[in-house]
Amino acid sequence: MKKRICRSLSGNCAGGWPDGITRSSPSTTGADLVIGGSVINMNVGAVFSDGIGIVLAQARNDDVLIIMESDQTSDVEFIDKLMAGIAQDGNDVVIASRYLKGGGYAHFPLARQIFSYCANGLMRLCFPIKGVCDYTIFFRAYRVEVLRRLVAYFGKYGVIQSKGFVANAELLIKLSLLTDRVAEIPYVYDYRKKLGKSKINIVRTINEYVVLINYMRRIFNKVEQYKRSHNIRGILT
Repeated sequence: MKKRICRSLSGNCAGGWPDGITRSSPSTTGADLVIGGSVINMNVGAVFSDGIGIVLAQARNDDVLIIMESDQTSDVEFIDKLMAGIAQDGNDVVIASRYLKGGGYAHFPLARQIFSYCANGLMRLCFPIKGVCDYTIFFRAYRVEVLRRLVAYFGKYGVIQSKGFVANAELLIKLSLLTDRVAEIPYVYDYRKKLGKSKINIVRTINEYVVLINYMRRIFNKVEQYKRSHNIRGILT
C-alpha cells in the first residue's frame, strides 16, 4: 500500500514503516510523505482526529485530504477521481459510494452487506444529506477549508466524539451542517482485496449508532439555537 501511494503521488518514501513512528520523506517532486502512527492501536475516532489535526497544521485551504483504508480495499488509482470532484467540480466532500448506480460490493459477506445496507438506510432516514447514499465508507476526499471551519465550530476535540466505526458517519453528518457541496462517485468495494481480518464488532457498532443518533440530535438542536441567535438561515458559514 505504501509503495502504491508513493507512486500515485510521485513522492519518495522513507525507509521502514514501524508502528509508533512518524517520518517525513524528502521529496524532489514537492510531494512529501508523512507516516504517522501510535504505539498503542487506538480506535477509529482517535485515529481520524489525529490524522485530521496533522493535516490541518500543514495544509493550505485549497488542499485536499483523502481518508482511505490501508487494507487494500481503497483503490489508490481512484484517488484522482475523488480529487477531481473537489478541484474541478467545486465540491467540499466527495464520497466513493457503493450505493450509487455503478458502485457496489464484490465478494462481500452477505451478513456484513445487510448490516451495511441497514446502517446506511438508518443514517439517511435520521440525517438526510442531499445526494448522499453512502454514510459509512471510509474512502472520501475533503477540502481542507471546510475541515478548518468544522474545527472552528466544534473545536479540535469536538470534531469527532465517537470512538468506533461510526466516527466516519459522525464526521460526514457534522460537515453537512457547514456545506451542501457533497457529492458521490460510484465505487466498487472489492472485499477480495482485503488484507487481514475485519475488526468490526457488529453488536458494539449497533450500540454506537444508537448513541450517535441521540448525540447528533443534541448537536442539531444546539446548532439550531446558535443559528437563531445569530440570525443564520441555511448552512453554517
